[in-house]
Amino acid sequence: MNYQLLIESYSFGTALSEQEIELLSLELETQIMNINISAEFGCFKSAPSHICERLKLKKNTSWIMCLAEILDSHKPTTSGKTKSVEVFDLLLEKGLVIG
Repeated sequence: MNYQLLIESYSFGTALSEQEIELLSLELETQIMNINISAEFGCFKSAPSHICERLKLKKNTSWIMCLAEILDSHKPTTSGKTKSVEVFDLLLEKGLVIG
């Protein structure tokens, strides 16, 4: 299943299964590993405003940040950076966001 569809479904209140959370986690890791070509897959495009609103994120939040935020809420880190911070730092390093 497409990760964007899972995010949209979740934003409408559908609970994620452990398997879906693992799929989302794998998707994020794949996008991070392939950051130089990931732009071609649309992960840096803005998620629709209704998804950002339901996830309580700023309008025009990128798909990759939505993905990281959902994973942070389902798999909180016990030490180190959250997925959201890790992704933001990487996007900042690559010049894809302005700090």
